[in-house]
Amino acid sequence: MTEADQVLELTRRALDSFDDPGRSLTSVVRQAYRIAVRRHDFAAQAWLLMQLSDIVVGTSTAELVDLRRKLEALLGEEAGSAEYMRQTRRYFASRRVDDNENINGHSVEQMEDHLAQAEAVYGQYSAAPAGMTQIDTYFVAQGNDSARATLIPVIGQQRAILARVRQGVHTYLTTTEAELEAGKTESGFFDHVQSHINALLAKYAPEAAQNFVGAQERIVGGGSEDISHALTSCRRMIKSLADSLYPATNESVVGLDGVARQMSDEAYKNRLSQYVRDKVGKHKNGPALQAVISQLASRLNSLDGLASKGVHADPSIDEARTCVAQTYFLAGDLLSIAEGTSYLLQEEGEGADD
Repeated sequence: MTEADQVLELTRRALDSFDDPGRSLTSVVRQAYRIAVRRHDFAAQAWLLMQLSDIVVGTSTAELVDLRRKLEALLGEEAGSAEYMRQTRRYFASRRVDDNENINGHSVEQMEDHLAQAEAVYGQYSAAPAGMTQIDTYFVAQGNDSARATLIPVIGQQRAILARVRQGVHTYLTTTEAELEAGKTESGFFDHVQSHINALLAKYAPEAAQNFVGAQERIVGGGSEDISHALTSCRRMIKSLADSLYPATNESVVGLDGVARQMSDEAYKNRLSQYVRDKVGKHKNGPALQAVISQLASRLNSLDGLASKGVHADPSIDEARTCVAQTYFLAGDLLSIAEGTSYLLQEEGEGADD
């Protein structure tokens, strides 16, 4: 079963069980978020993660800040910020209390808990206890009516918000199902990512762009030889990026860990790491810079391992698609540094709050 088939099955299960009695909206949103992650739909991830987060208006969780940065890296700073704000407006529209400007920023899970508690309390005021005198029953009933009248708008508001979120998730799942059934493995959002990164590749690394086109074309074939060539093209794309961003010098450079590394033609991973160190190091230092370099090295090694399967193993079509997509995202992150729009170029402490 391919990755696309797995995600389609996951989406269908989510839709088939969508209205099951007793199933919480929280579990539905989490399942939709999982689907968005697997389809690289960062825009949908933002909206869904907002629904799962406890948000104080004017601030964002660390996960949401990371998602915004990812959008800006993949789409460009202006377009990425605009897309994030579009998802924020969608979130506010789903969370508006009645017709005023107040927003309920609790997570879906918290809202479901609050609603269950309010409904339980409402039920306790449904009738006066038995065995009371007529006058006592009258006053208790009057008090119960007053308490229920206070709870009714609260319950109504909670239900209305959860219904809007529920409809938004259902629309996302049905749209995703239709796209997957039409053979569209990646999300519609990925088309916008491709457009931006293709422009950056043409500007900074045209040879890498050609390698990526070759990898995509081979993936379509789906045969073992096609897969092997696609993975080889991914490795060539990474090397082409290194050749464009940090050409070989045949010098030895001491890294942050004190180890000297060659900047030779074949040591393209070393060259990309040094490129990021040179550019990002102007804005970050110490542990922050080390974390950036370590994460890049991990991504490069992971992709190199996948790409090597094109020569030394029998890779699957899913492994090839993963390699192509992740190579593309890596290119987007590196080229956003070259373009000067990467969040990594922010000074330490800058942009922590949204």
